[in-house]
Amino acid sequence: MRIEDHPILGRVERGKEIALTVDGKSVVAFEGEPIAAALMAVGRRVFHYTTKRREPRGVFCAMGRCTDCIMIVNGQPNVRTCVTPARDGMIIETQIGRGWRGNACDGDKRKGQGYGEDRGRRCRGRGSRNGCSH
Repeated sequence: MRIEDHPILGRVERGKEIALTVDGKSVVAFEGEPIAAALMAVGRRVFHYTTKRREPRGVFCAMGRCTDCIMIVNGQPNVRTCVTPARDGMIIETQIGRGWRGNACDGDKRKGQGYGEDRGRRCRGRGSRNGCSH
């Protein structure tokens, strides 16, 4: 569901139809609309899971102040999707914790995900609560 005619902002102008890939599935969006708006229009409500408790989060403030809508966009973690315009061909993934994929341990998975060589986020080793096997 998208707003076509807003009572205050007026008629909404749409960009051209584009395709996004979200967790491996194709999603139709309009160029320039916020990624979060496109995902909510197709029924998506969970954008990431919290670091400690793995609780689901979605759009909360919708103006870029909180981090509830963050996702991995084109390999870059922690992108606020409520204020990031959709562009054709974007690859978007559900974010788990601080931005690495899979388990809470980033181990060697950080390369290419915007973390740089070393930012001090290492697992705690075998038997830790995060389920890492390093």
